[in-house]
Amino acid sequence: MKTSLSCPSYIAKNGAELFGIINSDGQVHYLSESIKIDDDFVDEANKGRKPEERFRFAGKCIEKGCKQWVSETKECGLTQKLVRTFNKSISLENLPNCPIRQKCRWFAQEQELACANCSEVFRNKEAMSF
Repeated sequence: MKTSLSCPSYIAKNGAELFGIINSDGQVHYLSESIKIDDDFVDEANKGRKPEERFRFAGKCIEKGCKQWVSETKECGLTQKLVRTFNKSISLENLPNCPIRQKCRWFAQEQELACANCSEVFRNKEAMSF
């Protein structure tokens, strides 16, 4: 059975996994375990700035259903842009704790380079390009 990978740049909606909180310095504080969110969380989170600007969510990667998907390579184009643009690196032994790493699309594709650059992204529902 093929395991579904998760998109680490998901929106706040019922069933998504909260896996990080964006600190005031823009860095992600990763939770020790992800938390499945519900409609109550979404309603509360929408009372301030957009939840995607304050939290990191994960959800099922929809592959070719996403505008970031590159059909030719069958990979997430956002991850590729992220790694090229910010060009940060980290060793495997220095990776931050991340509750979704084992099922993360970005990690599956770019390994530690995805983790090194992950904090550089926050989700904006209107425009997901940089």
